[in-house]
Amino acid sequence: MTSTTDPLRRWRDLQRELVGAAASQAEDCFRAQAHDDLSPIGWHLEHCVFVECVWIRSALLDDHGIRDRLAHRCLPELAPKSRRGSRLPPRSELLQWSSETMRHNDTLLREVRDPNAADPLRKGDRILHFLVSHHAQHLETMRTIALRFGDSEGGKAPARAAGKAGATDASVQRVAAGSACVGSADAVRAHDNELPRSRVRVQEFRISERPVTNRAWEEFVAAGGYQDPRWWTPDGWRWRRHAGVEAPDAWRYAAAAAPDDFVSGVSRHEAGAYARFRRGRLPHEHEWETARMAGLLRDTGRVWEWCANRFHPYPGFRPFPYREYSLPWFDGRHYVLKGGSRLSEPEVRRATFRNYYTPTTRHILSGVRVAYDCSV
Repeated sequence: MTSTTDPLRRWRDLQRELVGAAASQAEDCFRAQAHDDLSPIGWHLEHCVFVECVWIRSALLDDHGIRDRLAHRCLPELAPKSRRGSRLPPRSELLQWSSETMRHNDTLLREVRDPNAADPLRKGDRILHFLVSHHAQHLETMRTIALRFGDSEGGKAPARAAGKAGATDASVQRVAAGSACVGSADAVRAHDNELPRSRVRVQEFRISERPVTNRAWEEFVAAGGYQDPRWWTPDGWRWRRHAGVEAPDAWRYAAAAAPDDFVSGVSRHEAGAYARFRRGRLPHEHEWETARMAGLLRDTGRVWEWCANRFHPYPGFRPFPYREYSLPWFDGRHYVLKGGSRLSEPEVRRATFRNYYTPTTRHILSGVRVAYDCSV
């Protein structure tokens, strides 16, 4: 997919993918939780249809019927994850309603669509691009759930290196100190937290060409990395001991942890401990983005890569399309991940996209790329 792809066509493609991803699952997977931090696949489908209705029918056409009727089970703040599955309608009913409602939403949007409108929701097709990105992110979560329920591929190719990686993934690139641009220059397709584009100062650093592989992580495990507090922050060590973590989460449910696949299912605490074990550190998202834009990173978009910094607003940040889209997550508890994963759609793999999770999260395809200070 390129940036010139018609967003309406892309939206329709994702609608079909969402329905197909839900339809392919058995009833128990459709409404069950694969993890405490994950919602049932059926909820993700209904939520995506609901969000379409909120923006197309409520925001653009002042028709609040579906929003008012389904808010209690489709708005995250009103529907605890543990109760979402039990509130879903029968699977066949939800699939039929979703397909029919999405088709009607398509008709309604085409009637009011005007990229030249002064209305900020329609100008440049901005709300349509928002829906495309929204659906892409939920589709990735649905694939993550399917993977945890036993589909070892999750609908995508394994997170494997293009060539054989060394045990320590030691190939690194040096980035000179200087001024760099971060954030998106595309105010139509970007999320509010990627804006506005700004210039930052980056100190000289080195960064691994590739994310860490299972082969390299096995060395950390064999060396007692999970039992050695030297590599862990105090918070990380307390978490590790309390949770009893001794290996990446993906190693528990994956069909096989192939040595040259990129490690995934690691928390930020684990990622940081591994980086310190290698006498390195996690990269700041500005460093990661600078190296990515310079073409120095290989195999991005295979696993999400933990960064050193907290999720924060850029100077001049303005909420869009609603105040709570990013603001609640600038809470000091969420940290940035970059790059996308093998389950991600192209919209999510862009260099400026910012994912964010708490440092104990490990149910996603999260990995690590090590950075180094040049003095080391």
